[in-house]
Amino acid sequence: MTVARASDINLEYYTEGSGPPLLMIRGFGSSAAAWGEPFLQRLRAAFTIIRFSNRGTGQSEVSPEQTTVRIMADDAANLLTALGMERAHVFGVSMGGMIAQEFALAYPERVAGLVLGCTTPGGPNAATASADTVQLLAPAPGSSREDQIRAAWPAMCTPAFLESDRAFLEQMLSEALVHPTPLETIVKQMAAVRTFDAYGRVGGIKAPTLVVHGDKDVLIPHANGAVLQKQIPGAELATIPGVGHMFWWEKPEESARAIVAFLSRVPSPV
Repeated sequence: MTVARASDINLEYYTEGSGPPLLMIRGFGSSAAAWGEPFLQRLRAAFTIIRFSNRGTGQSEVSPEQTTVRIMADDAANLLTALGMERAHVFGVSMGGMIAQEFALAYPERVAGLVLGCTTPGGPNAATASADTVQLLAPAPGSSREDQIRAAWPAMCTPAFLESDRAFLEQMLSEALVHPTPLETIVKQMAAVRTFDAYGRVGGIKAPTLVVHGDKDVLIPHANGAVLQKQIPGAELATIPGVGHMFWWEKPEESARAIVAFLSRVPSPV
């Protein structure tokens, strides 16, 4: 683990692999430890991956101020600056995909290729999850962080994966609990997600864009991927069949293959 001073905050990050740089942005309540080794090892073979923990997660500093998606996009850009990187491919999932949209809009010259995973443009035009699914993410009073994460799994993964890959999920849980995300961060990120609306702005994204979505996603329904593909000029949509929100957990090889194939057609950021 390494820490970089990204403007006004210290961010935990990891640089691994070889090839063009790929900045990886995680989602709601998650840190850089939450990608999963099966997926990471496939990306390391094609890219120099820079995975980091958003403010308030992992070992990144907790900011006393309120958080917005734009602030977290600025953090990502400041991290690249601290690492001496002018441009990179950018890949964000879920809330990280919202951050990636803001990054591409605010810093177009710094984005070579853009990959948006299981995410949404937000606002009233987005397809939303059911109330029961959203409730799975809400911390139950008096429950442990461990129980809260387990309770959220049905919103994240398909029932088949929950049954067949329990050992993998328990491993991811144990890694998340090394540096659990504090409730303060959960509350701030939830507010940031609820106020995010880029629907009317994503048409301004200039970077070649791939949208990746599982067709069984109940948390951010697949319809959101289709909306982004339609709204972003020239965007492509890769649907991963039979998987839920955490598509890169359920099908790491197929997910990585789609990303590598797309970014291999984009001019290198270096």
